[in-house]
Amino acid sequence: MKTQRPKIDIEKVRQGDPDAFRDFFAFLYPQLKALACRFVDEETAEDLTQDVFTSYWERKHLIQAENIYSFLFKWLQNDCLNRLRHQTVVEAYEEQMRLAEARKTYWDRQLETNDLLRRLIDKDLLETIELAVKKLPPKRAEAFRLCYYRNMSYKEVAAMLQISPRTVEGHIHAALTFLRSKLRHVLTFL
Repeated sequence: MKTQRPKIDIEKVRQGDPDAFRDFFAFLYPQLKALACRFVDEETAEDLTQDVFTSYWERKHLIQAENIYSFLFKWLQNDCLNRLRHQTVVEAYEEQMRLAEARKTYWDRQLETNDLLRRLIDKDLLETIELAVKKLPPKRAEAFRLCYYRNMSYKEVAAMLQISPRTVEGHIHAALTFLRSKLRHVLTFL
């Protein structure tokens, strides 16, 4: 038995009628959330579903889909898949960091007995990293130095460089990706 769609005037929704949107939301939200729950946990499904409705409301006059229901289902499905991809990347990065920290802890224990060797390695490592940082675009290098050499937050760096924290995050992510590829031999050693 097919679900009966209430009479929803999509044109009124596009024109910004809040009552029409409220009816549209009330009818479609449970179905979209159920779709999202197939991919992600319930809390994330709620967030993503609400984000789709919010984004649709903000861009309603720009979206000219023949079947708005199918359009929103596809939009939400893509958002869920993007969230899953992002989570996979985050988990892989966290695993790499755990391994790197374990190697560093082991190496630190080995070096505790030889302070001179430790100072030489630290100096050499910093010089190697700085040579790689100099190959970054100037703004990206500056953002990296402020975050990692001066321990500033993204927000502090953004204020200093007069850019958004999101841009700082992008610079740091790109810098770390670049440095990982350039310093792979050093990271393996550590």
